[in-house]
Amino acid sequence: MKKTILAGLAITAILSLAACGSKTTIENGNAVNETAASDAAAGSGADDHSEAASSDTGADTRSDFIFGDYVGNVDPASGAYAWVGMRTGVMESLFRFDENLNVEKNLVKDYSVSEDGLVWTIELRDGVLFQSGNPMDAEAVKESLLRTCSLQSRAAQELNIASIDAEGNTLKITTNTPNPILPNCLCDPYSGIVDVQNLDAEGNATVGTGPFKLVEYVENQRMELDAFDDYWDGKPASKHVTIRAINDLDASSMALQKGELDACYGLSYDARDLFDGTKGFKISQAATSRVYKVYFNLEHEFTADPVFRKAICMAVDRENYAKVLVNRAGTPTKTTFPAVTAFSDETSLTNVPDFDMEGAKKLLADHGYTDSDGDGVLDKDGKKVSLQIITYGRTGLPQSSQALQSALSQLGIEAGVEQLDSTEDRGHAGTFDLSVYAEVTLPTGDPYSYLMNSYGTGGTNNFGRYSNAEVDALLGELAVEFDTDKRAELAKQIDEIVLSDNSYCNMFHLNMYMAMKDTVEGLTQSPVDYYHITAKTCVK
Repeated sequence: MKKTILAGLAITAILSLAACGSKTTIENGNAVNETAASDAAAGSGADDHSEAASSDTGADTRSDFIFGDYVGNVDPASGAYAWVGMRTGVMESLFRFDENLNVEKNLVKDYSVSEDGLVWTIELRDGVLFQSGNPMDAEAVKESLLRTCSLQSRAAQELNIASIDAEGNTLKITTNTPNPILPNCLCDPYSGIVDVQNLDAEGNATVGTGPFKLVEYVENQRMELDAFDDYWDGKPASKHVTIRAINDLDASSMALQKGELDACYGLSYDARDLFDGTKGFKISQAATSRVYKVYFNLEHEFTADPVFRKAICMAVDRENYAKVLVNRAGTPTKTTFPAVTAFSDETSLTNVPDFDMEGAKKLLADHGYTDSDGDGVLDKDGKKVSLQIITYGRTGLPQSSQALQSALSQLGIEAGVEQLDSTEDRGHAGTFDLSVYAEVTLPTGDPYSYLMNSYGTGGTNNFGRYSNAEVDALLGELAVEFDTDKRAELAKQIDEIVLSDNSYCNMFHLNMYMAMKDTVEGLTQSPVDYYHITAKTCVK
């Protein structure tokens, strides 16, 4: 008997077209659980569902849409998978980002902030309904945000909410300290607005205000979404969307080529040439703030040594990594933020070294790292220099880890690579030497969130245990600074301090892309990578 689960449990996506896993049906926001072993449709994707939808909708001529993407918990408070709800068109936030990372109103008509920067008054859009049919009024938004803050530490830290008052469609959010980027934070997927009155049996939120409602979820396989025809911004262009889980990238590419998928996200960069400029297909690509980087564990013996870390940074060939490992879809970088933003100044990073393998070897030798027994592996003070690299399966990370392993071997450093489903637990536990990781550095369109979480003492993503009193003080200034020019200068100053002792090694920023049939409309790669399925997504 296969294990039965409830909708919304966070999972690691594994492409599986066979009938396996467990199935959850969503009815009016509540989970009805069935074992997939007794359900012949569990592996059949959208085909069976399409027939049912056709008979139910009668004269509805809208098409179905099948998309390869990650599947998981749509609940914005779910932590690592919080973005699934927004990507699938189930959840929406009060504000959203445009293509230039500017904040724009979404479920909001108007907003203002008090002179002391503590009270934000938000007028909600009229006539917005949850997929349950309940109205999205100020009280519902209050319940949603307070629930998320109680369950999601990053949301609680960044939103910094002291209290919320709700009356009709007017929301007043008071923060503990001035929060100049509250609208930015209310764009983040964790700020997706949910119907707290319609949680499932496990307490997960599956009902939002988006153009599609979750009706079925099969663990590790797929999600089934029906159009929400009472959507505030118009009737969705597709009547049904199937999200098929991706992990086997070659199989996903083949499925798109064979017409089993209408579009696919997360394909390997080697596969891009199969669809870019090929008859019947097209791609959508956008430069993003996602940086591929190396975390050093600053509490371990060798990686605690700034000279040792500098030598490793000197062995990283950023130019070739960006060109070869992701098929020319990377932009080599020393800085945390993309060069096109106001938060980047690579010329100031004079202490961050260029690629210099021979210089790295000399630096290590000059500081006592030698091969004393001639076995090809460096040692110091009688101890072999052996490191453990951890990474996960996101496109480009395994390749980057192998390239780093090869570079370390050239330096005489023994290194093993361990690929995990997720490095979060190991990162928080500190059981690694080097972690090859990819992070969105402007998740709120502003640098504060990333800098605080990755560089601040005790930050939620500070896996390397970095701590610097000067940086913490500057982060305190950045947290309450409303002037945009001053914010940019503070961000650059923090980045320069952190990177000057090579506590991290940035490699390249990634351009993300989706491949699709050339008849697909309304599907565009977003610079922030939050928005995939929309009300306009369809096959013509």
